Amino acid sequence: MQRNDALDIAKAIGILLIILVHCPEIPMMPFRHFMITFNLPLFFLISGYLYKPKDVKSSLKKDAINLLSPYFYTCFFIIFISFVGGLLSGDFDEIVYYIEAMFVGSGGTHPCLYFSDPPIIGAIWFLPALYVCKNTYNCLQAYGCREKLFISSVIFIVSTLIGYYLLFLPFSILSGLSAMIFYSIGDALKSVKRIPLPYWFLGFVCWALAFKYSHLYIATPQLDLFFVDVIGATTLSLCVFLISQKMCKFTFLAVPFTSIGRLTLYILCFHTLDIDILCSSTLLARQLGDTPAMIGLWTIVLRVLIPVAAAYIFLWIKTVCQKSK
Repeated sequence: MQRNDALDIAKAIGILLIILVHCPEIPMMPFRHFMITFNLPLFFLISGYLYKPKDVKSSLKKDAINLLSPYFYTCFFIIFISFVGGLLSGDFDEIVYYIEAMFVGSGGTHPCLYFSDPPIIGAIWFLPALYVCKNTYNCLQAYGCREKLFISSVIFIVSTLIGYYLLFLPFSILSGLSAMIFYSIGDALKSVKRIPLPYWFLGFVCWALAFKYSHLYIATPQLDLFFVDVIGATTLSLCVFLISQKMCKFTFLAVPFTSIGRLTLYILCFHTLDIDILCSSTLLARQLGDTPAMIGLWTIVLRVLIPVAAAYIFLWIKTVCQKSK
């Protein structure tokens, strides 16, 4: 099956936005807050759009290889680097912290009543969350559920309320269940050829309300306005896809963005290594910049370039190793 270049470009835009959201040098309002309103829903929508029904066991096994293996490999690298740092400093508390964080799988602090401040593993919380989302949705399909969008909506409401007010569950289970609404919408969009103009208007109104009055953060999970957030995030995600389709017409844009889009999983893992433990972008920025403003600018640039470059190098090494067998 031929790949959809527009989807790869949209994924590239999404991963670059995720990296930029993690740059405190960029002001939260309005820039990072704008990106937060749709950057993670975009990935769940794309994943849902690409969904194909599978046998439950084969799906669990395949996604364990594609999603959970990179998660644990990244965690092991973080723990190993922490161990080396512990040998040099004599302080091994960081190793214990990241071992706990690996099994907890949390993306941040939670406002809930119980287990609200677990050890944080960073951006790769997304991988187990997507694993839960994809396979729960596939179970609905496998057991003959016809109203998948409705059931996903119910699961979204219940899991969001539990996650925000009651407790956090390990491996971002509630985040994955909450994101099923976007996954289900992505699956449903496959049969939609054209969206009427009034729906676009409604979508932008919802997004404006969400931008003004809400904070969409699937890692919590937190969607203050619930379906207003969902409609707004879906609308902006569709805009990204339309922009991606336009970019396909320009080779100088399509080639690099398509290439990046195919490496988003690797880029996410290397980005996590950078911001969690290596701090390479921050350290290099301090060497290259001579003023606070220049250091901040270099940090943003390097925070994008380092994981992208590392992903390309990793892919090259992987390709060479496969050819040598």
